[in-house]
Amino acid sequence: MTGSTVRHYWNRFRVPASAIALMLLGGCSLPSSEMSFIPALPGFTSLPSITDILPDIGGRSCTVVSPKALRKVNWTRVPRINMRIRNDEFEPMIIQMTQGWPYVFRISNRDDRSHTFNADRFLKSMAVTRIAIDGKRQDDNCVSSVNIPAGKTAELQMVAAIDGHFEFRDSWLPAPSLLSGGPDGVIIVEERVAGIGK
Repeated sequence: MTGSTVRHYWNRFRVPASAIALMLLGGCSLPSSEMSFIPALPGFTSLPSITDILPDIGGRSCTVVSPKALRKVNWTRVPRINMRIRNDEFEPMIIQMTQGWPYVFRISNRDDRSHTFNADRFLKSMAVTRIAIDGKRQDDNCVSSVNIPAGKTAELQMVAAIDGHFEFRDSWLPAPSLLSGGPDGVIIVEERVAGIGK
């Protein structure tokens, strides 16, 4: 194939290929005729809403626990979860918690660059009462991710309010994407069984 033949085929299929891409994004079916037109822009009803992509901007609320219940918690005696980041990996990659229990969650960054513990569903489903980075208390407890500078430790006090499986990743992006890759780990909050742990 000569260069002019390649250009001919490229120019012939360039517009239809872009039209096909637009139609697939909108979930439309392809027309049976040759595509000699650019279709109207589809409605994109199947795409996530802006509040799914940017949860903090959308004003989604976080789970809270009553101040009266929190006064009964002795944070020096609750279970501690220690996680560390080394060589760009979280360890452990699987964490188990029990619904209804308070926890101190510590994430130590042992790398020479900052990392982000991005766990929107987890952080919004747990009743996070305090976040401190290197001992300095943060102003906001309702976050979707926590940035941990190189050599520093983040400490979160929380109550495991909602059971489920929650993925986390090392990414500053507000939602999972092709750029952020797969999850770096999972947190499993087991449902509290009636009569146990009262």
